[in-house]
Amino acid sequence: MKKRKGKSFRKAVSGVLALASFALVFSGCGASASPSAGAAGNSASSAKKPFKIALECAYAPYNWTQTDNSNQAVPIQDSSSYCNGYDIQIAKKIADKMGCELQVFKTEWTSIPTAITSGKVDAGICGMTVTAERKKTLLFSNPYYTSKYVALVKKSGKYGNAKSVADLKGAICTSQQSTSWYPLLSQIPNANVQPALADVPTMLVSLTSGKCDMLSCDKPTAMAATRAYPQIQMIDFANGKGFKADAEQTHVCAAVAKGNTELKAKIDNALKTINESERTKLMDWCVKNQPSTT
Repeated sequence: MKKRKGKSFRKAVSGVLALASFALVFSGCGASASPSAGAAGNSASSAKKPFKIALECAYAPYNWTQTDNSNQAVPIQDSSSYCNGYDIQIAKKIADKMGCELQVFKTEWTSIPTAITSGKVDAGICGMTVTAERKKTLLFSNPYYTSKYVALVKKSGKYGNAKSVADLKGAICTSQQSTSWYPLLSQIPNANVQPALADVPTMLVSLTSGKCDMLSCDKPTAMAATRAYPQIQMIDFANGKGFKADAEQTHVCAAVAKGNTELKAKIDNALKTINESERTKLMDWCVKNQPSTT
């Protein structure tokens, strides 16, 4: 009887230890591991629960890819590269407030909604604005940035002196697919609208190579572009002279799966701790510190 009792006791102890180990891994809030240069990009073991986000890692100044962990960049999962930018710095603050470890998944722009709704990631913090179509499957946080729409043209081009959307009459133009930017082109008189392009780098190549005369985008993207490409200039339209859009379309928000009100509330609570002045300074810093492409 003693032998049987001892065996049962050992089994019970083993079970308790296993449960304790399981709880430690999946519930705690330990210190997050700092990313190290040359790391494989997979998350180091941590007691913190992961907060997984999807973004392009190719959309400066909101997000970009770099080769090391300088300026508090975050490893890209399943990669030797790192991601940084405004989205990353905001996401880090959100993750810290929630007591989670930020994990970044590089995802093509058009695949981000599916990554969210399928559960591959928890959220998209990727410079995404609110549209009626996106609201069918996604739930949006309060804005973490509010921008405006502008145009990009070549300084030496036909539209270098444009001051209004009307001045862009007849322009060969394009923008990024599945964005709120592309539909704006229909507001240009007699516009020669070209097919939408996959991402911002492709857009900028199209403009600098002369394949198009003009691009539509938001102001931070344009600021980053003009810093990287001296031959490009931004047309920051005066009030009443620019593209017309609903205010909601200028709100850059975190996106979660529709119905995930709990996560939305946590993100909103975290965003309350970041004041407007801090957000502006952070965006300015990202514009100035984006990797050079020239």
